[in-house]
This record gives sequence, structure tokens and C-alpha cells, in this order.
Amino acid sequence: MSVLRVACTVTLPFANTVETYIRQTLLTLFFISFNLPIAIQQTMLGCILAFTAYRCWREKRTPRTPLNRPLGVFFAALIAAALFCPSVLTSLVGLRKLWLVGAAFAVYELIADPREAWRLSQLTVVVAIGVAAFGVVQHYTGFDLGHWATGKSPSVTPFWFGRAEGFRTEGLFPTGITYAHNMLFPLTLLTTWLLAPHGEWRERLGLLAGWGVLALALLFTLTRGVWVAYIVVLLTLAAIRGGRVTLVAGGAVVLFGLALAFTSPGVWERARYAFDLRTNFARSQIWQANLDMVRDRPLLGWGYGNYKRFRDAYYQRYPQVDTTAHAHNNFLQMAVDAGVIGLAAFVFLFWSILHLGWRAYQRLPSAAEHLRTLALGGTAGIEGFLIGGLTQYNFGDAEVAIVMWAMVGVLMRVATWANKGGTGDAPGAASLTPNG
Repeated sequence: MSVLRVACTVTLPFANTVETYIRQTLLTLFFISFNLPIAIQQTMLGCILAFTAYRCWREKRTPRTPLNRPLGVFFAALIAAALFCPSVLTSLVGLRKLWLVGAAFAVYELIADPREAWRLSQLTVVVAIGVAAFGVVQHYTGFDLGHWATGKSPSVTPFWFGRAEGFRTEGLFPTGITYAHNMLFPLTLLTTWLLAPHGEWRERLGLLAGWGVLALALLFTLTRGVWVAYIVVLLTLAAIRGGRVTLVAGGAVVLFGLALAFTSPGVWERARYAFDLRTNFARSQIWQANLDMVRDRPLLGWGYGNYKRFRDAYYQRYPQVDTTAHAHNNFLQMAVDAGVIGLAAFVFLFWSILHLGWRAYQRLPSAAEHLRTLALGGTAGIEGFLIGGLTQYNFGDAEVAIVMWAMVGVLMRVATWANKGGTGDAPGAASLTPNG
């Protein structure tokens, strides 16, 4: 028995060390993947979900998060819509796409402490800056890294109005639209760090340089909805932080506006067309077709995953429509898929997320400035996601949804630490704390 006891004493710490190494490695690779092609994102998400399931099985428990109730209400609404829709089986099968929500559970379960959360967030921003630098080069050269690596012809889109002055930045994604919505999260985090009340001037210069690269790449995506979303995020951060931060945020808005006006004639023309009713007529027709779908099935909708099955009859009424992929609005798409009940559940879920993040930010002490930055940056990122979702169904873009749900996981974990009065500091964050 003594030999067995000694063997267990040696084996258990070794097993815990291996498990910790696997957990840290998977989280690191997952957060790096946010800015990489969707195949890599989904592969890493599958890996951390498998590891999370293993841990929960070994500990004989189910994952419990601060958002279990609103998430449960949301899923219940979608299942009810599926069970009472015109094509039940298709809708039930379509619900499989919501496996991306698992990113929130996995991140919440696996992040161990504030130091790790800070490190992972910094890593995401650094990788995003690197990809954005490539995006700026891509705008001027049209270089398509993904197609070049696979021996295919480049497919980067020239500026849509016909002048030979550059290409629409897509990063490592299929379109500039999904890249812009994805980029909004690291850009918002970096902006929040830049506007933090404490920090050395050298660090701020580095953050400002990174901000400039991300802002240029965002402009070159030509995605107006995200431009608007980011400006609203800047104004929100200014209103919350107050004081000199208001001036800094106002300066950032001015810099962004100047870049919009003078960086490239094509960027400015794209912005000007936002106020051209004739240019935006097709988008209004898309919304009208989807409102017609909501009117015909207002309570529970057509069933999540059934959109392509029933949309054509409605779009035929509006021949000016230029695409029928989705409703180009998160809230309208949810009303089509799950009716007013599903829309109410969707609004309740995201109100709960925003409330959770804001409450965490308010509860954290000033000594935990890095956690306050994560709480505020994550909450502002979700706000930007929702504003961007007024003109694009970004909830249905996997490249965007994975990052969004991962950020929800970070917010839930920070909120848990806030409830416990967490004040732990993080390496590399010292300059953002009063004692740094």
C-alpha cells in the first residue's frame, strides 16, 4: 500500500502539469486563430471544446456560467420555432450551426486567472496588428496569401467603383466585410487600452502605432457599417471614461475622419455613398422582403436554418434586390427565423451580456485596471458587434461569431472575478495600474 501511495503522489502532480500545459497551449492557439482563416478557427474551437468536455466529464459536472439562464431562454425559443415551423426537420438540423456558442463556455471554463486572460487578450491584439499590416499591403498590391499558398489565382476585389487605385482589404478571410466585423473586436480592445488612465508614453506610442495600422486596414475594407460601429464605440468610451479621455477619444474620431477623407479617394467615395439613397435602395428592398416574411409568420417565424428554403417567393416581389443571402440585419434575421419570441430572446441574451460586462467594470477596483480594461473593452466590442449587425447579419458569420462568443466567455470570467473582488495584476499590464 505504501508503494501505491507513493506512486499516486508522484503521478498526480505530473498529470496535473500535463493537463495545465495542454490547457494553456489550446487557449493560446485558439486566441491566435481569431485573426486566421475560418478553418483554423473552427479546428481550434473543436479542440478546446473537446478538452472542456473531458474536464467536465472527469470532474463529473456540467458547465455553469453567469449567462446560463438567458442562453437557455434563447435556445428554448429557437427550438420552439423549429418545432412549429413549416419544415421541422430542416430547422432542427440547422440548429447545429449554433455549436459556435461553445466558445463562450470553453473560454469561461479554461481561463485560470487574470494574468492568463490579460496575456491572451494581448496576444490576440498583437496578431491582429500583424494581419492588419498585411491587409494594408494587400490593399496596395492585391496580394492574396491564401490563394498564393495553394497555387490559385488571386481573388482580391478591386475597389468597386472602377478606378485602379487599390484593392479591398480582406486580410486572411474570404471577404472584406467579415474581416472588418472580426477586426472590430481587437481594435476595440486596443482602443480601450490606449484610453486607459495610466500608462507610460512609450507604451502609448506603441499602442497608437498599432491603432493606426488597424484603423487603416479597417478603412480599406470599405465596410461602412463597421466604420459607424467603431465611431460609436469611440464615443461610448469617451462618455464612460470622461476627463482627458474624452479629448483623446475625440482626437481619435478626428484622425479616423481625416483618414476617411484623405487616405484614398475611393475610401471617401465609399463613405459618401452611405448618404446616396439610390445606391442604398437595394438594401432597403432586402429589408422590405424580410419584413414581409415576418408579417406572414410573426410569432415563431420560419425556423432557424430554413431561410434559403422559403425566401425566394418574397424576394421575387423586389427585383432591385442585389443579394438574397440573408436579411442584412441581425434583429430582422432573428425575427424571420424565430418570430417575435425568438427576437425577444435574442435581445434579452445580448442585454444580459452587456449588463454583465458593465456591472463587472463598475465593481472592479481601480487597482485592477487591467481587468477593468478587459471588462470595458469586451463590453464595447459587443456593442460594436450589435451596431455593425444593423446592416449585416454578422451573427451568422462564423469568422465573427467565434470571436464574439469567445469575448463573451472572457466577460463572464472577468465578471466572476469581479464578484469575488479580484485585483490580481498581470505581467505587462503594470503601466495600466496605479502602482505601475
